[in-house]
Amino acid sequence: MFRAILKSVLAGKSPSLDLLLEGADAHGHHSQSAVYPAPTSNARTPFESGLPREQISMMNLNAAQKRQVARRMVPLMWNMRLGVALYDRPVRPTQQEATPEFLAGLEALARELGAKDFGYVQVPRDAVFRDKSIPYDMALVFTVKMDQEAINTAPSLDCQLEVMDGYGRMAFIARKLALHLRAAGFAAYPGTALGGVSDYPQLAELAGLGAIGYHGLLITPGEGARVRLNTVYTNISNLPVSQQNEHLWVRDFCDRCRKCVRSCPAEAIFQQPQARGNGGQQCIDHGKCRDYFTQNFGCAVCVKVCPFSQAGYDKVKAGFRGHPDAPQYRISPGAEFPGTGLEVHHEQ
Repeated sequence: MFRAILKSVLAGKSPSLDLLLEGADAHGHHSQSAVYPAPTSNARTPFESGLPREQISMMNLNAAQKRQVARRMVPLMWNMRLGVALYDRPVRPTQQEATPEFLAGLEALARELGAKDFGYVQVPRDAVFRDKSIPYDMALVFTVKMDQEAINTAPSLDCQLEVMDGYGRMAFIARKLALHLRAAGFAAYPGTALGGVSDYPQLAELAGLGAIGYHGLLITPGEGARVRLNTVYTNISNLPVSQQNEHLWVRDFCDRCRKCVRSCPAEAIFQQPQARGNGGQQCIDHGKCRDYFTQNFGCAVCVKVCPFSQAGYDKVKAGFRGHPDAPQYRISPGAEFPGTGLEVHHEQ
């Protein structure tokens, strides 16, 4: 499947990212430890737009641009393939609890490999997508940052290439961390970089790495929305999961700002997140987002214009007083879609 996707891109055809992800999902670890979705869980947002080939930006590249894409696609697909293969080699763990020293070393390794922020979460069942499963309910969550100069060109091929680089780094890091955990006697399975079987932004927020903004993306200290997310599922029972999140004031700011709403060329971001039947909130009209996204190199305008991506988290926080009546709700976007930059025909 991974080889077919790469060949299709290089041949100028339109491979299906949804089929790629479904193929990866089929390697899922089904055992007594598997965690299945809640009845109220959302389905993973599909990436297919149904647009004709001539309207798909990634299918209309010249030879030089195809070579640029190939340089990102080869390591990305290779590391994804190796990561998926770990699900076909389930391990019987000999360890269940990790020492503080081991976890400190794990975090140091993650950052050495290129992770920016790192946290832990016990995955709630409503964060597992409908009809999917995860091998364990404990997970490591990490971010990788994206270069501001490239993101500032959005929507453009340069921006999309930077996002693809981010996904490649995530696939590599997740696989290496899983191998490190396995070597120490733990069970570990990397999440799929392009879009997994659980809601990465929701997990990252629960892990205290940031807060989901009105554009449906995680906003973090330092890079703001200029991050990508991935996970590693593990059997470690004593992970120091976050008990609070100091970043939730971000949605207070979003309620006043709404620059992403005004700047979205597809008008796909709701003025205020809409209630979902499962108690969460939805930020994006995925149909509107998907078509523009497909026609314009994955767009990412919402990432570019976010004040947290431009001015920086600390500067925004220092200048914002907030207001006591700001809405307090849980945003669960359903999939990392806006600004993903993936259009391998592809968010977060």
